Amino acid sequence: MVEKDTYVPPVNPDWSDWREKIKENPDWFKNPTSTKGYITIAQNSEDNDYLEMSYALALSLKATQKINKLCVCVDEETKKLITDRHREVFDAIVDIPWNDDAKGDKWKIHNKWKYSHMTPYHETIILDSDMIFTDSVDYWWDYLSKKDVWCCTNVKTFRNEDVTSDYYRTKFTQLDLPNVYSNFTYFKKSELTFEFFRMVELIMTHWNVYFDKFLKGVGQNWMSADVAYALAIQLLDIEAETCDYDIKDVPTFVHMKSMVQNVPENQIDSDWTKSITSELGDDLQIKIGNFTQTLPVHYVEKNWMSKDKIKQLEDAVL
Repeated sequence: MVEKDTYVPPVNPDWSDWREKIKENPDWFKNPTSTKGYITIAQNSEDNDYLEMSYALALSLKATQKINKLCVCVDEETKKLITDRHREVFDAIVDIPWNDDAKGDKWKIHNKWKYSHMTPYHETIILDSDMIFTDSVDYWWDYLSKKDVWCCTNVKTFRNEDVTSDYYRTKFTQLDLPNVYSNFTYFKKSELTFEFFRMVELIMTHWNVYFDKFLKGVGQNWMSADVAYALAIQLLDIEAETCDYDIKDVPTFVHMKSMVQNVPENQIDSDWTKSITSELGDDLQIKIGNFTQTLPVHYVEKNWMSKDKIKQLEDAVL
């Protein structure tokens, strides 16, 4: 079992630790007593307190999951803000290695190729920090472990409808990219994981080159983790190995971007919290628009996670 605060990533990103272990024993990752856990990056920005969101995420995992370990990856400045209350619920705190590739960025994307180096766990699920769990999804691990990498390809509205709109995803549609959502990605230590994250590293660190060659001309021109992960899967030709479009409910989550909620555009603000009521009950059940949420919720709007909601989570867990 990994002790808190003890995991240190490799000293360099050349992937040699993976290569040596796979070379010595191709089945080294098939460990029946392997640890399982979640991982997120908490890098505070001028506008958003990702450390507090990660704290709320950790509390929600402790409240709802039997498999509830959370590794939180931080930069130097965010690390200075960590207190004993964070340490009490974070199972591992890991320094983001090899400089902060996202330093100065509003959206902290550029370190998301480092997850496989930063995780202390044998099997890992990547989460964004602005997520919260409302009910157990422990049984998902059995499904997910059937693949070395499993990317979420279907998300839900707050009414539990499949999201079909490509409002934010025209690049995916027009370039036929795998429809992956990086903020719920499972991986285990394996050769396929090595190849996948190595390609994500190349795309993220040489974004302009890959954008000009493969992505130019349609949709967004900025880098997102979703696009980088999708392009990596496409270039490696591993969509069948990493995605399963037939299974729509594992893994999945409620994706609270306004324009995919099947609500007419003139009836919803770009900030959904201004148009749709929501509450976190004392039983930690979340209602959005009077619909009880049973799936993980990606609430998107950072101000939704208020101090009052964090206090409710603390009262339930600590």
